[in-house]
Formats: sequence, C-alpha cells, structure tokens
Amino acid sequence: MIERQHVWLGPETASFDEPCEACLLLRESLAAESLLVHGTLRPDADVGFTTCRRGHRIVMHRIARPLVLH
Repeated sequence: MIERQHVWLGPETASFDEPCEACLLLRESLAAESLLVHGTLRPDADVGFTTCRRGHRIVMHRIARPLVLH
C-alpha cells in the first residue's frame, strides 16, 4: 500500500491531472477516468494537499518558484 503520494509541479504549473497510484495498485476501478485526480496549487504556495475520490491523500510540491525581477 502506498503511504503517501507525491506530485511535483513546475514553477509555472497551477494544476495537474494524474491517476491515483493507490487506486491503481488496489485495482478498485477499471474505468481510467474514475482514477483521475485533478489538483490545483496556488502560484504562491510550495506545498498543497488533495485527495482522490476514494480518499487517498496526495501531496503536491512546487519544484521552484519563478524568479521575480524588480
């Protein structure tokens, strides 16, 4: 069993659509679209959390933020 799933987002990425790894391992559903997780992360956030439809927790990490030149 997967204890914690991680999704890594680039500096300009605000959202993702990925299959839930825990659901894939458990084979809880054969319909691929039911395994898909949609998550968003605010541009100013480095870490966020979301869950799949079955409650598996997914941690979102921002790799790096873009440099802001003043």
